[in-house]
Formats: sequence, C-alpha cells, structure tokens
Amino acid sequence: MDTELWYNASDVYEAWRLLLSAGAELGSSPTFRYDLVDVTRQAAQQLVSDYYLSIRQAFQSHALPELLTAGGVLVYDLLPELDNLLSSHSLFLLGRWLESARAVATSDREAEQYELNARNQVTLWGPAGNILDYANKQLGGLVLDYYGVRWSLFVSVLVESLNSGIPFHQDQFNQAVFQVERGFVYNKKRYPAVPAGDTLEISRKLFLKYYPSALRRSQAGPA
Repeated sequence: MDTELWYNASDVYEAWRLLLSAGAELGSSPTFRYDLVDVTRQAAQQLVSDYYLSIRQAFQSHALPELLTAGGVLVYDLLPELDNLLSSHSLFLLGRWLESARAVATSDREAEQYELNARNQVTLWGPAGNILDYANKQLGGLVLDYYGVRWSLFVSVLVESLNSGIPFHQDQFNQAVFQVERGFVYNKKRYPAVPAGDTLEISRKLFLKYYPSALRRSQAGPA
C-alpha cells in the first residue's frame, strides 16, 4: 500500500484543529459541518495509513503484541469512528448514493440492477475487481461494512501467519478478500439515507483521541 503524501500531513491536522476551534461560532452552519466532515475524514485517512505502517512493521519484526495493538485500534476504533462521522452528514452516506441510483429506475427489477451497479462502481468496478477501488469513496456504511471487513481480514491473516509460522501469501489473500468484496456488492443490505449523530461531537471525539499522537508522527517524518 502506497502511503506517500505529496502534501504536509501536519497541515491537515492543523486545519482540523482550527475548524474545531470555530465550532462554537460556526457549528450551526451547514457549510461548516460539510467542511468539518471532509477535513476530519482526510485526517482519519492519514491515521489509517499510519496504523497500516505500524501493522506492517510489527509483522515484519514478528512482534505479535504490537501487531494486535495497532490492528485492534484500526479495526475496532478508528474505522468505526470514521464511519460514524460520515454517517452524520447526508452528503457522505452510502444509503443516499444507493437510493439515488434506485430512484431513476422504472421497475423493481431495474432498481435492483441500478443499485448493484452503484455498489460495484465504488468497490470492484467490474465483475472480477477489474479496476478495484478505482472510484472508491469514503461513505457512511461503506467504510464499516466494506473497508472495515477487508482490514479485519488483513489483520487476521497476518496474526495467523505469525502464530503458525506460515508466510503471508498475497495471491491467497487477494482471493480471500475478493469474496468479501463481492459479498458486499451482492448482499442487498439497506443503508440509511438520513444522517444520524452530531458531526461536531463525533469529530471532537476523534480529535481528542488521535490528534496529539498524529501530530507528533507527522512532525517526526518517516522513521
């Protein structure tokens, strides 16, 4: 996974801090709340990359406790919190994306096909992952039920590899994760098209958890 950034990661964290500091004054503004989701989303994406690097280093060093810690934070806290954030705004909802596809159909059968196409577009982009993640989106519901499950499988496979002493095989993992990806495209689960939760509070919670260590890592640069 390529984690290289062309911009300064600490600038995003600073923008995040400044936006939250204006929350008391601007929190009722729809434009402000959209920007807050978007900047928090990007900060969280940077954090995902940081945890991936920690997971990779722990695996390469055969450090199982460190792998379990980093993997656990990513899968069981950071990604669910990101999904909660995205689910708090109507423009970041998977359900809204799917409902908009169904809305232009002229029959129930056509609606099912249009939803299938909409799911495929933001995930596999083709029946066999032809251009995997080409049009990937960070949407409430998609992060938890698609990316979260993929990350969980990835961490589990690495843990099993260290426990068993059997090397990690990328091709085998790709085949296993494809079943997860394809399963999401066809699972027909309904997702809310109406937001839930308070954007400002969710972003603030993420900030208090992750900002201090994230800023230290971004300022330290590559290890």
